Amino acid sequence: MNFSQRLPSALEDNPLALAVTKRRAVGKPVLDLTLVNPTKAALPYPFAEIAAALAEGAQTAYEPESRGLLSAREAVAEIYRRRGPDAVDPARLCLTASTSEAYGLLFKLLGDSGAEVLAPRPSYPLIEHMAALEGWRTKAYPLKFEHGAWQMDYKALAAAITPATRAIVIVHPHNPTGWMVRNTDAHFLLDTCAERGLTLIADEVFLDYAKGQNEKTAQSFAAHQVSALTFSLGGLSKSCGMPQLKLGWIHVGGPEKLAHEAQTRLEFIADAYLSVGTPVQAALPKLFQIGTGIRAQIQQRLTENYAALAGLTWPSGFSVLPYSAGWCALIKRPMALDEEMLTVNLLDRAGVLAHPGYFFDFDAHGPGYHVVSLLSESGEFRAGVEALGEWLPKLI
Repeated sequence: MNFSQRLPSALEDNPLALAVTKRRAVGKPVLDLTLVNPTKAALPYPFAEIAAALAEGAQTAYEPESRGLLSAREAVAEIYRRRGPDAVDPARLCLTASTSEAYGLLFKLLGDSGAEVLAPRPSYPLIEHMAALEGWRTKAYPLKFEHGAWQMDYKALAAAITPATRAIVIVHPHNPTGWMVRNTDAHFLLDTCAERGLTLIADEVFLDYAKGQNEKTAQSFAAHQVSALTFSLGGLSKSCGMPQLKLGWIHVGGPEKLAHEAQTRLEFIADAYLSVGTPVQAALPKLFQIGTGIRAQIQQRLTENYAALAGLTWPSGFSVLPYSAGWCALIKRPMALDEEMLTVNLLDRAGVLAHPGYFFDFDAHGPGYHVVSLLSESGEFRAGVEALGEWLPKLI
């Protein structure tokens, strides 16, 4: 049987996934520092309130609308209003079933098979898969940790553009580094896209989780007048800690004529799917209210867990990088000869599951990194990072 070339050639579980399955099958505990599901993070989660909001929404008659119900889009626009400075027109919003679906719709819109998208490296391994499923290729531009902060390499990004390039993706804030797009970065990206006829895709799902001074600059591209065609992505999964409800959105920005043409075509594609359920759309204003409380709990958990991590004493060659945004923290360490085997040995010896840097495509030439989720239950998190601190130096 010949299957699509758009799929990976190998879909078997990797050695780490097999080791986790084996350990759990025999009842051994796992200190999980990879958790990103807030419904399983030992938070006082308002399941009953969410269920009541959805039950009320389920009484709404079905009205197929390619962009999503106006009441739901108005609720999203109100969320953007607080990020300012410019108001967001609900007519420029399109609801989706997830950010992943949003990527798929945009790749359908912006190019044909063989088109290229530029995406940051390191990064969460989603964009490359979504692009491949639409017949696109992904080229990386590097983020580098220099002078105590992550930086975008302007020259490397510009050099990566080819005649096949159609779009540049930024993740703002970035996952897992927490890098925030600065004003100078935004101007460079928008100017580059405008000059080269490219589209900017701004993945902003973690925008509500900026820390300290970054809170002041955590503004959406949707809330600004922009010089290039720009799509800003968001969703309930991270913003409100509701991954189970499957609702995201796309904002279309840019020069008026170009944005209108893109909006019309995006509506045509979305109309072929109509993938967002009516109950969750009708309940969205109430869900945003409930999500405020969930988000506050998540923010407190992130702050407490990072403080516990940063308070540990690490040997020479190891350090915890500053936390600026998102749900993850980075432990910088010496490179191991076999990063995957190091992670499997950590699980076997210490019972700790944490993502190695290669999972996020960190530079294979070093330094090494481990990525830990700050969302894990506080007691489990402290036990896990203390075990990392004990065992990482022994196993490298």
